[in-house]
Amino acid sequence: MNRDRLQDLAQTAVKFALKYKADQVQAVAFLVDSTLTRYANSQIHQNIASKKGGVITKVAVDQRVGTLRVNSLEKKEIQEAVYKAVKIARATPVNEDFRSFPEPERWEPIVGAFDKETAESTPDFRADGVKNAIDRAHSESNNVKAVAGSFYAGSYAFAVVNSLGVSSWAEATTSSFQTTVISHHKGSKGFGSAVQHSRTIRDIDPVAVAAKAAEKSVRSINPKKIAVGDYEVVLSPRAFAGLLMYLGYIAFSATIYQDGQSFVKYNLNKQVFDEKLHVDDDPRDGRTLYAFPIDGEGVPKKKKTLIEEGRVSEESICYDSFTAGKEGKKSTGHSFPPIFGFYSRPLPINVTVATGGSTIDEMTEETKHGIFITRFHYTNPVEPTKAILTGLTRDGTFLIEDGEITTPIMNLRYTDSMLSALKTIPMIGNTSHIVEDVVTPAVKLEKLRFTGVTKH
Repeated sequence: MNRDRLQDLAQTAVKFALKYKADQVQAVAFLVDSTLTRYANSQIHQNIASKKGGVITKVAVDQRVGTLRVNSLEKKEIQEAVYKAVKIARATPVNEDFRSFPEPERWEPIVGAFDKETAESTPDFRADGVKNAIDRAHSESNNVKAVAGSFYAGSYAFAVVNSLGVSSWAEATTSSFQTTVISHHKGSKGFGSAVQHSRTIRDIDPVAVAAKAAEKSVRSINPKKIAVGDYEVVLSPRAFAGLLMYLGYIAFSATIYQDGQSFVKYNLNKQVFDEKLHVDDDPRDGRTLYAFPIDGEGVPKKKKTLIEEGRVSEESICYDSFTAGKEGKKSTGHSFPPIFGFYSRPLPINVTVATGGSTIDEMTEETKHGIFITRFHYTNPVEPTKAILTGLTRDGTFLIEDGEITTPIMNLRYTDSMLSALKTIPMIGNTSHIVEDVVTPAVKLEKLRFTGVTKH
């Protein structure tokens, strides 16, 4: 479906709502076309193709707001959903914080955000990539016993129309290849994983991804247990991205800031991180994955600095129209796009970290007694106002001794405040990698606190 039809459907929803006497209306028509090849035990076991579309209508009647999503692109069903949204609004208590939907602003499409070949990815193309990856992983060692993962390609389109004159659209493609390699030797298992993301499927290199994962898997056999405590750490881009994703969620959203849960609120204009850390949210950076020129309300997305030379401020906060209205401000273009599901809070999804001048090898060489971390999982916030996170290492955790990666170690639980962990960053990588909604290099931290260790 082309964007013209999505705009037409959104406009139709707005007209229906005005007919039913809504004061203001916003409609977002969307379509997500996804294809996925899954594999496990070194063989493909599933090919999936799905197409999801719908319209989200939000109406305001006397400062009463009602929202309804219909997973259909048929006009009759859209009309019924709009009618229900208006009824919901009239039955809803007055929202004193609601001011208005956004006024129209000039916006420009992002060239290169949509790739036709990615959107039309075939099962045969993905199967070839998976086969080559599996073969490469097994060629690493006879100890490699199983390879699993997925090869994804998707296209996204949405159009936003409101009764104040907003009429805008976005379309983009993304692809990713993820693999986990499991190795066995004399009763011990080793695990390694790697992932690559790109806007275009031709940029994905399954063999290179599998090689990285297999090498870590084989090296991870016979892990040793180490004591908990504070360690120097070298974080791969994937590991560091995991921390930044959660910071975006618990710190830079206006919803969290206004609720008093964000650490930013209590550290305004303070240098809370290392001065080398500079983080932006920039949808027009050519490296970022989700290249949408507008947000979920049709507001143009612009470059925004989240962390400037280690400092945070009021300018770090991301707003949609509702949260901005509560403070008499304008939206910063961070309403969550409907293609990812329905979220009520504004969030940064184009996070970019400024590079430094170091390689991972140099970071390792400068580490006397530390840990290399491939990735984190099960990360969760503990105390948002202090930016305390907890999670586990996974798929390639190694001891660094006297400047060399030496021994695989059992996975560890970290529990630490990012205000402490990111306070001193001795080295930042010179090469960035896309990890979903974050583009970041590797980093070396002076210390990260580990509070638990796995038994196996």
